[in-house]
Amino acid sequence: MSRISIKVGPPVEGDDFYGREKELSYAWESHISKGTSLLLSAPRRVGKSSFSKKILKIAEKNKWKTLYLDLEGISTEQEFVKSLKDELQKNAWWENTKGKIGDTILKILEGIDVLEIAGSKVSFDSTIWRANTYENIKQLFEKLDETLIVIDELAVYLNHLLAQESGKEKVEFFLEWLRKFRQTTRSRWILCSSIGIENFASMHQLSKHINDIKPFSIGAFREDEAEKFILRLGIDENVLFTSEHIQYILDKLVWHLPFFIQLLVEKIKFLICVEDKHLSNETIDEAYNRLVTEGHFNTWDERLKEYGELEADTRKILKLCTFPKGKSRKNLLANLSVNTNDIEKIEETLSRILVLLKNDGYLEESNDKYIFRSPLLRDFWYGRFGK
Repeated sequence: MSRISIKVGPPVEGDDFYGREKELSYAWESHISKGTSLLLSAPRRVGKSSFSKKILKIAEKNKWKTLYLDLEGISTEQEFVKSLKDELQKNAWWENTKGKIGDTILKILEGIDVLEIAGSKVSFDSTIWRANTYENIKQLFEKLDETLIVIDELAVYLNHLLAQESGKEKVEFFLEWLRKFRQTTRSRWILCSSIGIENFASMHQLSKHINDIKPFSIGAFREDEAEKFILRLGIDENVLFTSEHIQYILDKLVWHLPFFIQLLVEKIKFLICVEDKHLSNETIDEAYNRLVTEGHFNTWDERLKEYGELEADTRKILKLCTFPKGKSRKNLLANLSVNTNDIEKIEETLSRILVLLKNDGYLEESNDKYIFRSPLLRDFWYGRFGK
């Protein structure tokens, strides 16, 4: 049985990618190959980037052209355009395509570089530059055969645009351009982001620009998948998990994200190989308890800034839900209503927040209570904010 490297940072690729065979096949056969673009819907750390890169490999095997755009760190329209050009030129198929289309494609690329109107250069912030540049890019892809394009960290980029002057206009223009792009070219798209795109669109009344894309959900591993995953992790020969140890790990985690599994297994390995602990349930407990005091979950805290005016109430709700049995909707409503008589407004606010928190993987509803989906995240949250 081949081993999988433990990776808790970047997306996994190649032989380190595990599972998801049914989801991959369904995404390709039932959607992308039939002309449907996908909105990869999943909470953070479920593996959206890894999944989308695996679909790109499937597309390449089917003779499609592929393009992967990671917009993390991209904050302006000109940076987006430059990133697109750079990624095009990295692809092996680009030279052949450029040769076939010849002068036309070169002129389009020159138009993307700089636009001149009446002999003078137009500012990057100009609506004229924006309209002409994006039209040129669309014309470029209209000349290509079937192409699969992944845009990763889309909502992160859109948040950067939104913070700029005329930000809402720029975001709406970009999203509508992507929509027309999907409708007039032979390209298919996978849109994903560590910030939920559906949440972003809903919060800023932009959902109409993405309602033609099929949401496609990927979740945590089933228990049998998670067990096999642990067995295949490339851990030290001194760390030989029994079936009882594996079950104990899975019972502690509950939500079997590959990221969470690897974090815990890596910490167990450290305790055994560096601190000379013996493999036992007590050592697993110690590894778990150390994890919840470290910084692996800081991004779950930091991303709440994206909730804007809802952040303060969101933090109240999360703090209340650190109780092991969670809190009822009635209890949450009562706590948010302490300093106001506008119950109708509070009910609306609570509804919005709960949808966001469920979509982003913080909470789930169980037995009429809202609880943390992950005990690991709950215990981190309680240790950091709940006392």
